[in-house]
Amino acid sequence: MFMETLKKFVMTLVTVLIFMSAVEIIAPSKMKKYIKFVLGLILITIILNPILQFIEGGEKNFTDVIKNYEQVFSKDNDTANFDSVNTLSRSNIDNERKKAFVANFNKNCDNILKNKFNDMNFKSEVDCDVDFSKVAINVKKLRIGVSSSKINKIKKIAINKDVNENNGEKNVQYTEIADFISNELNIPKEKIEVYGLEE
Repeated sequence: MFMETLKKFVMTLVTVLIFMSAVEIIAPSKMKKYIKFVLGLILITIILNPILQFIEGGEKNFTDVIKNYEQVFSKDNDTANFDSVNTLSRSNIDNERKKAFVANFNKNCDNILKNKFNDMNFKSEVDCDVDFSKVAINVKKLRIGVSSSKINKIKKIAINKDVNENNGEKNVQYTEIADFISNELNIPKEKIEVYGLEE
């Protein structure tokens, strides 16, 4: 079908080009400008004709597919089968909605923290139950990974010494982060865990 249409198009195009060349040769010099204009319009219509037919045919095929789809789903023959499919698809939809909600929650939490603490990077991970029918969320645990976006100084490595010297400063920062996010999102501090990310 396509090859046949292409063959007709090429034959028509070649015929019109030969005709245009003959008319340009025969035409008087006074009229050549006008004749070239008219012949150019004819050439444009010849070239656009298959494109428009393809677009029309594509639209017709598209509407035919939609009508067939509607006919299949408008029949009430296998209602029990469709009910099980609808139940399955609802649970899939709820799972996808929950995944999207959790991803958005984590991203928004990271953005809130980044706006408050500019010199740090965050990676939030929430574990929660979401009830979309009641528009309710129950946060079980919110884990926030923290790393510094500054260039760190080289740390001294001490063998057989207590490593807790630098941990006091980090614990103060982590507590400040936990307090801030607890107030912003109304999540109890017990459900928030702040930890250091590997740098």
